[in-house]
Amino acid sequence: MMKFNILIKNGHVIDPANNVDVVKNIMVSNGYIVDDNSVLPDFVIDAAGKYVFPGLIDYHAHVFPKGTELGVDPDISMLNQGVTSVVDAGSAGVGSMEMFVEDFICRSKMNIQAYINLCPAGLITMKYHEDFNPKFWDEDSLRQFFEKYPDILLGLKIRISKSIFGSLDFEVVEKAVTLADKLKVKLCVHSTDPVAGMAKLANVLRPGDILAHCYHGTGDTIIGDDGHVIPEIKEAKQRGVIMDAANGSNHWSFVTAEAAIADGFYPDVISTDLSCKTLYKDPVFSLPYVMSKYLMLGMPLNEIIKAVTVTPASLMHNKKELGTLNVGAEGNVSIFDIAEKDITFSDTQKRTRNGKQALVPLLTICKGEVVYRSMAF
Repeated sequence: MMKFNILIKNGHVIDPANNVDVVKNIMVSNGYIVDDNSVLPDFVIDAAGKYVFPGLIDYHAHVFPKGTELGVDPDISMLNQGVTSVVDAGSAGVGSMEMFVEDFICRSKMNIQAYINLCPAGLITMKYHEDFNPKFWDEDSLRQFFEKYPDILLGLKIRISKSIFGSLDFEVVEKAVTLADKLKVKLCVHSTDPVAGMAKLANVLRPGDILAHCYHGTGDTIIGDDGHVIPEIKEAKQRGVIMDAANGSNHWSFVTAEAAIADGFYPDVISTDLSCKTLYKDPVFSLPYVMSKYLMLGMPLNEIIKAVTVTPASLMHNKKELGTLNVGAEGNVSIFDIAEKDITFSDTQKRTRNGKQALVPLLTICKGEVVYRSMAF
């Protein structure tokens, strides 16, 4: 597709990477953000009264269609939602990673990076869980994949729910941390109903590791008996453990989120955990839908945009300057309206809350090309 010079004028630009929150113009030329006086536009988009963000990043989703039962095609289901980059959270293990990278990631329009599942089979089926017994871990193959795909693979993924771990104990989590440290990569931990509890998990994670589903409401959570976020979680966040509120079909609770936000504890990252089970369905639907939940909960818009742009970008291989509208950054831009709309949100325990606003995607530019535009904009 031909890349045009695209001028977006009069939009309310929010770019947390540069502390920008003003009405200004954005120019995209030859696939990159440029100074708006440097080239003549081929066409102009008037975004007056609308919001202009960097292309959104969904840091936790499952985007390995055909290679897994739960995967969605991100080009089809995310570009139209203002999302231009996505991180796959462990859909593939060593048994399928080659196919995932070569046959899907490299062919996608979007920027896709990934965690590799410690279970060699990955999440190939929804009919049974992964086996995380360390005797099946393949350290040599893992190392080879990290060496072969250094710009794609971010780290290891493990799920430590009691229903998944079975007879395995917390020592397996500690072994996963040790292996990630040995391989010099991040560890992403699915934390819903965790073996040994959230405090113990928080204490073993390293700066840069991802505590996924931090607002889950099953079993032991981040909220203590006093109604506040437990000290171990606060301390982990302060030392650089990343709190990712990956929503998912079973991993997000209003009770937990409301208590945490009342305590001043925002997630570092807002993501969907999107899969075929939740695409365009409550309680996930899409990243803008999940972001709209946080508007309803009173999280400032700038903090929400930070959690879907600059923060996840900082956790990725980022030679292209994802998550920002810097001059010189790759041309990833999303335009949104904030519509006044009665909307009922639910959590994974079927509780509901009523919101009054929805973030509505109007236009997406990915790598300098318009890949989605609402016919009403």
